[in-house]
Amino acid sequence: MTGTPRGEGYLPELPFPVLFNGWKHHAGFPRQQITLAAAGADAGLDDLAAQLVVVGTALMDLYTGPLTPGEIADGVVTALAADNRLSLHVYRSWVHAHGGYQVVTFPEDGSRWVLRLGDEAGRYVHVHPGRWSLATLRVRANVLKTAVMVLADAAAHGGDPLEVARINRVRRHHLGLSPLGALAGEQGLRGVIDVLRHYSTSNPTGDLSSGSPL
Repeated sequence: MTGTPRGEGYLPELPFPVLFNGWKHHAGFPRQQITLAAAGADAGLDDLAAQLVVVGTALMDLYTGPLTPGEIADGVVTALAADNRLSLHVYRSWVHAHGGYQVVTFPEDGSRWVLRLGDEAGRYVHVHPGRWSLATLRVRANVLKTAVMVLADAAAHGGDPLEVARINRVRRHHLGLSPLGALAGEQGLRGVIDVLRHYSTSNPTGDLSSGSPL
């Protein structure tokens, strides 16, 4: 179907009319891009850094649970269809009636998903994780960019992704960011690196739209 922005992390293979940004909202998508970039060595790293521009500069909520984007999209479509809210005019009225958004909860893992109105001429069901939902991590954009590039650099060249000298070299060379004095834990850089590093990789180059694990 038409109406899916290209080159910005939105996944055109998902069922219509769902609009979902893999870069900003699903740990499996950057994990997949890390693997692909590392296979391309230095050229792959340069391309990955260019892609990361679309992440922007704001905070975002990154889903870290077991559901693939395809399963999330299927769940949203199923829930809307069951309540006869899948058509544009009904969906629009339903969202507007609650201040411009609605929330659905998935029983599989307790994650909450915010539904907003997207492009009415295309994918109009804009989906993103609920703030502080189960199975999500609130992430600053530059932290996510740094974690992705450091993991890709380590995968391409070997070594420890937590080495501060490597982190600062990657930040300077690929992202144009200032150096760090130390790593922060929990939801800081160390925590995001750990999440992406240990995310399921049994099928790292598989189709994210499918139900198979990443």
